[in-house]
Amino acid sequence: MRQFLLLLVPMFVMPFSSGAAENSPAETVAALWNAISNDAGATADAATLQRIFHQDAVIFGGRYKDGKPVVRRSLLPDFLKPLAKVQEKGFYECEISRMVQSYDRFAVAYSVVESRTEKTAIKPDFVGVNSVQLYQDGDQWKILSLYYHVEKAGLPIAEQGAVSGKCLNK
Repeated sequence: MRQFLLLLVPMFVMPFSSGAAENSPAETVAALWNAISNDAGATADAATLQRIFHQDAVIFGGRYKDGKPVVRRSLLPDFLKPLAKVQEKGFYECEISRMVQSYDRFAVAYSVVESRTEKTAIKPDFVGVNSVQLYQDGDQWKILSLYYHVEKAGLPIAEQGAVSGKCLNK
């Protein structure tokens, strides 16, 4: 279960303050990865996560278990519940690649995120790809849905220009 959340949850940054306003899809996606990250003995930034997700948001997570693909669906309250618990280990999300396409009040972001339990680890514990759909509600961009997929062993995620450990979400 924790592995599902680790993707959502990228690194080396302080969380956005809960009073911040994200004025672009890219800022909202960066806020997502920052808010999911936490030091050992702390929680994710629940106030920011609650603010940037639409109240009816849906989160899907994909991975392989025993060599078979598994996808899991969560509504926002179920997704946020484990993130609100104090974690024994740190969890740091580092977004190394992002492409955003927008039209009017709709945007979609594709990002590659490295997840680490040790902030200074050279190699990530795992890597994942993410698709984030957003809607501009007034001046605030809200996440309508998120689909994350953990990298499959033997099928690395190749992102042109991405540098491991060089985080966009600072």
